[in-house]
Order: sequence, then C-alpha cells, then structure tokens
Amino acid sequence: MKVSFMIPVLYTSLVVAVWTFFAMSEYALINRDFQEEYRDARKARVSAAENFIIGVPYNSESPTSVQAVSDLEMALDKINASGGIMGKQAVLRKEGNVRSTISYYGYLEEVCTPFDTAVCIGPFDTRHLVSGRAITHEKAVPYISPVAEKVNGLPALSDDNFVGFYPELHYFTDAVYDDIIRRNIRSILFICPDRDSYGDLFCTDIESRFKGKSFMGIYRVNYLFPLNESPSVLLDTYLHNPELGAIVFAGVNRDISNLARILSGYNLRVPVYTTNVISVKTAGGYSDISWQIPVLEIEGRELNITGIPDTGNNSSYTIPELILNTLKRVLDSSEYDPATLPVSLRREIREINENIDSRMSIRLERLPAKREKGARSK
Repeated sequence: MKVSFMIPVLYTSLVVAVWTFFAMSEYALINRDFQEEYRDARKARVSAAENFIIGVPYNSESPTSVQAVSDLEMALDKINASGGIMGKQAVLRKEGNVRSTISYYGYLEEVCTPFDTAVCIGPFDTRHLVSGRAITHEKAVPYISPVAEKVNGLPALSDDNFVGFYPELHYFTDAVYDDIIRRNIRSILFICPDRDSYGDLFCTDIESRFKGKSFMGIYRVNYLFPLNESPSVLLDTYLHNPELGAIVFAGVNRDISNLARILSGYNLRVPVYTTNVISVKTAGGYSDISWQIPVLEIEGRELNITGIPDTGNNSSYTIPELILNTLKRVLDSSEYDPATLPVSLRREIREINENIDSRMSIRLERLPAKREKGARSK
C-alpha cells in the first residue's frame, strides 16, 4: 500500500525536478526558429500601438518587488508628463502572482507573447534572471534588468537582448577600499552571503586588493540567507578581537536588523561598511553602529538602488527612473527595433560610465554612532 502511494509522489517529484532543470537552462528552452519573424512582428505592432507597453511580472508578496514596481509607476508618471516614450503614453502590463522561478517563466511568457509588448523590465529577484533571459530571447523582447547582480557570470547569447542597469561593482568597492586605506585600518572582518551573490562579489573584490599588502588580519565569514543567530557564534571570536579595525558587511535589507542585533552586544566603535544595497535610511535606524555607506550619485542626485522611499527632498534617483529616462533618450533619437534597441541601451550605459566625472560620482555617507550614556566600550 505504501509502495503504490509513493509511486505517484516520486513521479511528480521527478517531473518537477526535470522541469525546474529545463526552466533554469537557457539553451534548453530557447527556440530560435521564429526569432526573426517575432522581431519583425514586434517592431510593426509596437510602432502602430496606441501606448508604449512594458511587461512587468513580479511577486506581489515581496516588499522589495512591490517597492520596485511602485518606483517604476512613479517614474512612468514623470516620463508621461514629459511626452511619454516615442510620443506615446507608457503603460505597464503587470502580473503580480510570481511566486517561484517556474511561475516567473510562465507569467513572463504571458506578457511577452503579445507583439505590442515593447520591452520587459525585471526580474526583481536574481533567481529568475536565467529563465527570464530564456523566454525574452526566444520572444525577441528587449529584457531590461534593474538588479543584474549575476550578469558577469551569464553566458553570452547571440543577438543578446539582455541589458543590465545595475551600476558596475567597482564604483562601490573603490569608495570602501580607498577609505580603509586612508584610515590606515589593518584588521578587517568581511561578512557576506554565500557564493554567487552580489555581496559575495563585493567582498571578494575588496578582499583581493589586500593580497600582498601588510595587514594584521583579513577575516571572512560567509553565511546562507537569511542571516540568523547561528553566525553570531562564528563571529564571536572576531568581534572580541581588540585589534579589529573595520567590518565590511555585504548582505541585503532583510539581514541588516539581524546584523545590528548581533553587533549591539559588543559595543563596537569600528566603522561598519556596507554596500549601497542597504539604504542610508534603513541603516540609520540602528544608531549604535557607525555605518559607512557608499552612495552613488547621477547628475547630483542619489541613486536609490534599494527602492526605500525618499521621505526627504525627493532628490533620490531610482533605478527604474534611470531605466526609463535612458530608454526615452534612446528612442527619441531612433525608431523602435527589438533587434537593435539592447545594443543602443548598452552603448548609452557605457557613455554614462565613461563620463563618470561629469555625470556620475560617488561619496561615502557616514552615519556616526550615537552611543547612549553609560555604554561600555569594547
């Protein structure tokens, strides 16, 4: 009886495993037989459409995804107020039921299949990046990613439709490394997520620069998402080290409160460097830690990568706003063509990067610790 019950369970598990494998394999899924026809049909339909349609599958239960879509909608309002894209009102073709990689693939196919979809923006979770590239490449839809942490590890595709808008890593790591050298810090603890994450790349880039230099100690602790109490045991020895001069933390928003809780028991006076993935506003809530945050600015406006709403003077510049402004600028000077648009967007991004002194700059945001009276030093 138990054997007969297990057979359908095992069969279902096998089917799910096989489908998941193929859903994660771009080359297994991309059908290039109709790409040219798709590009021609999409070019004609988008040009004739009343609105400029942007496909956006996302997870409506993820605060980060919801905020990213909200930023996108606010950026669209500004774009439409200034004439839209290609002289048309830009509208979102949204699908908010994404819960997994497989569902992302399915919903992305739904928004990509209609030929009046001009571009797709996503994913807001890098787990879906590979399957997203597969379906958009097959359907000949320019695929614009605001969170392309893993873009450097993706294989090249012929006629690649993928455009990553996440700023280059070195803008942030340069600022952290230069400040550590300026302060003459000689002992550093790196805390970051496990391999294949943006945080891992961030820490590795900085850590590699210290090779061959004279330091008292370079320590590293990698953890699995999410950061919880177990790493505190691993960190205990390092955090009690009286020679510790700085901490570099490269986690994500949901991990920063756990890190702050762990660090609060040590009464540290060392600077804690983070990536810009953790916003100044979020970090500011933990005032007993001396946060050091590299902040990227474009044309004098802070680039808000995290999607944390700006409650101040509305000076932040979100990634969705950067995407739409660049898209508008490119299409204002050329006709829509899904075959050439990704190339034009990448060229525009390179021009921004090459003119960093005039259009892009980086500063280190310092949030000094506000220690309570009577707090014990380390």
